[in-house]
Amino acid sequence: MGFPNRVFGRDTRHSAVRRLAASLSLVGALLFSATALTLARAAENPPSLAVAGFFLVDTSGEQRDQTAEHEARLVRFDAIMQDELSQSGRFTLKQMTCPDPRCSGRSMTLAQLLASARETDARFLAIGAVEKMSTLVLWARLEVYDVASGQMVFNRLFTFRGDNDEAWRRAADYVARELIRNAPAG
Repeated sequence: MGFPNRVFGRDTRHSAVRRLAASLSLVGALLFSATALTLARAAENPPSLAVAGFFLVDTSGEQRDQTAEHEARLVRFDAIMQDELSQSGRFTLKQMTCPDPRCSGRSMTLAQLLASARETDARFLAIGAVEKMSTLVLWARLEVYDVASGQMVFNRLFTFRGDNDEAWRRAADYVARELIRNAPAG
């Protein structure tokens, strides 16, 4: 008589473990499905983003005039940002119309940039600047604002080394990737 009880007791324990494992599997599947659905919805309706052109603040004190070189690098920086953000699918990019073709924080105030972004129905506005401290050390600042409230929702400061085309290209790639990875959802 003792033998069937032990077998029965083991079966009960194993059944309970199996039921618990099945329940946990079901909960895991539901959580995975909910996450996948949320990500799918976000992919279907990515937040809209207006991107202002980056501008340069040169505090290096270098004697040689590098205005043309820096302007060309800023144009490439902006193009890389636009390409990376567009290709990521993370945002729907909106094109602002501004008096200055580059729509930068140098030529417009934050309020003017927000108003221009608002006209495009953008959810967010990204603005940025590069500061050249020396030939070796440069900083890039990126700020993202909620267009409706005007509140900053994302802010990063990046350092990069080298005032040459390749260093600026790598910096633009990195800044774009960081925005794609870390910017707020719509």
